[in-house]
Amino acid sequence: MKRYTYSAARQRLAEVLEAATREGEVQIRRQDGRMYAVTPVAASVQSPFASVTGGRVSRLTSKELLHLARGEGRARGQRLLGSARSGRVARAKRRT
Repeated sequence: MKRYTYSAARQRLAEVLEAATREGEVQIRRQDGRMYAVTPVAASVQSPFASVTGGRVSRLTSKELLHLARGEGRARGQRLLGSARSGRVARAKRRT
């Protein structure tokens, strides 16, 4: 396990993160003696829209995805997904 001082960690942040990825943990010591551990978080391969789409690939337009990302109503998002799954996204919905 590698250890860095606070100043060295600030100057070489990319190196610190790479070391944490390789070794699982890196420690950083502050001048007052306090120690901190930096550990990598397991990467999620799941889409941020998985809770809305149920993990399925859908045929949403970019505009519809933006509406979902902005949180403009899950009910509306569910309706859009229902029509997208069947391959018939209404033109009126695409224009809104």
